[in-house]
Amino acid sequence: LKLSAHHTLKNLTLSHNDWECNSLRALFINVARPAVDDADQHCKIDYHLEHGLCCKESDKPYLDRLLQYIAMTSVVEKQLKKESCSAINAIHSVQSLVHFTKQQGVVSLQGNEQLEAEVNELRAAVQQLTNEQIQQKQLLQGLHAEIDTNLRRFRLSKDELARPSENLNKVFTHLKERQAFKLRETQARRTEADAKQKETEHLEQENIALERQLYNKNTM
Repeated sequence: LKLSAHHTLKNLTLSHNDWECNSLRALFINVARPAVDDADQHCKIDYHLEHGLCCKESDKPYLDRLLQYIAMTSVVEKQLKKESCSAINAIHSVQSLVHFTKQQGVVSLQGNEQLEAEVNELRAAVQQLTNEQIQQKQLLQGLHAEIDTNLRRFRLSKDELARPSENLNKVFTHLKERQAFKLRETQARRTEADAKQKETEHLEQENIALERQLYNKNTM
């Protein structure tokens, strides 16, 4: 915050903000405490009060906030158990930040080595997230192709308007029905084999009895 020699600051509201402690200390070098007419009462985890305001110690505040945002969106995605665009939005947000600081000239990277280093790390993080997104897309395409292959293999119709997961359920349902049919068929054959075995044993017993009768007649 810079003020010309001909201007003074009367009131400044600073509470309920995400302050980085070094930036807050630098601010109070130029701003007198009476000009700040508010204060924070309670701080979040990892934050503490300084000059009556909550701030967080961080060597890389921009990267720290980005990682915190990505972690928060990941938690929300897991809780909702739905596909979300928040990860993509995070990538776009970082790309916009990098483009803004580089092209618009609002922040001079050459004059701030720390910010320049953080922006470079952000670029690397964006590239890594982009590569992971491409890999996930390729994996999904491979899974979709495998689903189509199984639909053709089992001669099942594909619903072009349905989600791939619904077509996959068709494959699972077909396999379960086929397995149940084979199980019933196996049980029927086993029952038939047991009946024939019992019939064979019964005939053998009758044959033994007839042989004994014949033997007894011949010896009389």
